[in-house]
Amino acid sequence: MSIYVIVLDGRNALSPAAVKKRRQRLRMSQEKKDAQRVKERLSKNAKRHVETQEAYSQRVKINWEHIKRKRLFETQEERNQHKKIRRDCMAKQRQTETEQQGAKRKKTDRESKRRKREEGRDSSVEDMSKIIDHATKEAKQFLHRTQDLGNPHRHRAIVCIICDRFIIGTETIHKLTKEHIRAHSERLGIKSYEEYYQTTLKTEVKRQYHVQGLQDLLLSPRSRKYPDGYATCSVCYSAMQPQMASKKTPPKFAIANGFVIGSFPQEIKFINNEGQTIRRKVEDVELTDTLKAMVAPLRPYGCVFAYSGGAQKSLRGNYQIFEMDQNRLGGVMNHLNQAGIGEHIYCVLCGRMTPDQKQIIRKRSRIDTQLYIDILTWFVKESGHPGYLKTSIPEDCPQPLLVEDNPTKNNTDDPCDTALETNYEGGTYFFSCAQDPSQHTSVYGSSDTFALALFQRSAPTLLAYGGTYAKNTDMKIENILPFAFPFGIGGPKMQRRVKVSLELCIQVYLRLSLEQFMEGPTILVMNHIFNRQMSYKTGVMTCRSTIDGIPLGEKLSTLSTEDFEQINDSNNDNLNATTKSFLRAISTTCRAMGHTEQAAKDARRRCFAMLDFFGLNSLFMSTTPDDECSFRVRLYCKPQYWVSFGGIFQNGKVRHFCDLNDTEY
Repeated sequence: MSIYVIVLDGRNALSPAAVKKRRQRLRMSQEKKDAQRVKERLSKNAKRHVETQEAYSQRVKINWEHIKRKRLFETQEERNQHKKIRRDCMAKQRQTETEQQGAKRKKTDRESKRRKREEGRDSSVEDMSKIIDHATKEAKQFLHRTQDLGNPHRHRAIVCIICDRFIIGTETIHKLTKEHIRAHSERLGIKSYEEYYQTTLKTEVKRQYHVQGLQDLLLSPRSRKYPDGYATCSVCYSAMQPQMASKKTPPKFAIANGFVIGSFPQEIKFINNEGQTIRRKVEDVELTDTLKAMVAPLRPYGCVFAYSGGAQKSLRGNYQIFEMDQNRLGGVMNHLNQAGIGEHIYCVLCGRMTPDQKQIIRKRSRIDTQLYIDILTWFVKESGHPGYLKTSIPEDCPQPLLVEDNPTKNNTDDPCDTALETNYEGGTYFFSCAQDPSQHTSVYGSSDTFALALFQRSAPTLLAYGGTYAKNTDMKIENILPFAFPFGIGGPKMQRRVKVSLELCIQVYLRLSLEQFMEGPTILVMNHIFNRQMSYKTGVMTCRSTIDGIPLGEKLSTLSTEDFEQINDSNNDNLNATTKSFLRAISTTCRAMGHTEQAAKDARRRCFAMLDFFGLNSLFMSTTPDDECSFRVRLYCKPQYWVSFGGIFQNGKVRHFCDLNDTEY
């Protein structure tokens, strides 16, 4: 139950009396206005002298409620303007006050500060409550920034119009008008982008980055429009100042700075082999993980999809990501079909499951043949994705042929809770732990190889290829995740007018409002790449002060540049004895990744150190938010919709989901 308290202050700016008074003041001269203000001030002072304490309290309460409502919805710019007006008013009063008035004001200020200090010494608990109340008030203001000014029950995520990133936390929301944005059309325009990259953007890409009233500019259509302009983050706002309109380079994180990525269209259009134009709508539920894995032109590990279940257990997926070339896959399919070997892929069911669970897995294992061919044809012929240039389109896609034993007591469970057993909880994506960076060798397997990489300043590849750490410069993340980069552009290795490091580029991806960067496989791959790069960049080499009884300085003085250049990560037999002894004396280390055992051990060590320094804690709290029942998660996963909380939570399940409304400007 929600209780709303409405305080009426009796002041209506649209009442006939107020309108009449404003018209009279507009016709007055400045002298008459000043005389009228003096008269009103004297009248108010006379009324206040004779008013009772109850009337005084009521008047103060009404005024304070009115100010609170105004401050609740004012922007940061309006708040700064009010502060400036108050400072100017105080400065003006001090300039016109007499010496007696100045002395009285200073005395009042000193007494006020003294009372505050005494209250602080006497009632620390009360001060703490004031601090908590103030912090709570500020937190609510930041949380309510996503509200609709016309309907406070509706919320919508705030996205920057220049870079398409979420504005989260306590970051200031700036505004840019259409005139302000048009002044930077040379920096944000499609024409300058195409001239720099010597390419022509697809019509679908231009449509996805089009904002009404701002033609031929690369902007985010998911940004919110306020009465005083579009929402903009602090980084882009500082780079969009009027004096920067003549620059040729866009803001660092702007869409026009190589972050034109696009989304997989809901309706694909292509020309088939018979020359017919085919249109097909593709729903999100049709794009299963199995289908996405099959369509990818390059997979560094390959994919294994395993399902587990049983009585009183929900179905769960376990997804491991093996090396496969899509071009070879299409050729093999055509060869198998021509040879008449069969049009089936075999799928073996094993383990204990209920009959309903087996039926669900059979259904999930099937692949829509025509959908697979249509999507692959769109990627090859219409998307312009460079990873599909030499890909052959198969004539058909074989369906899995299920192989299973006859139902017995050993492989079949009797159903106990049908609702629980037929529920699919989703899949868990992970890389093998063999590819995780370690604290002492990073991704190189040995301390010597890690030290060699630090000497040569050679960063590791983005991903392990074929289960090894062999360097392969041709492998791009756009080919591994084609649905994250459907047009093959905007990858981390792309040349940009304003350079962005690989680590910073990944951080930008994970704050974009594009839905494909909120999916499990995409986040897993991005996190794996980020961990590999950070483990190398935090690497440190240490060496003993003496090597074979000889001081380190003397040992280094005998080594030449040619000795270091001869170091090879595959063969060090040609090195002299001095270089070999130097390499053996070196030890390497780097920062442990957050999910590893070394990081957990380091966190425990820090926790025990804090307990030893501050003493044992008297209260320990642990929060575990449920993403599936989080309003904020639903708010950010649909940035183009207005979201209203239209349901309640019962026993950890959402009984009524939130309402989603299309955005209209």
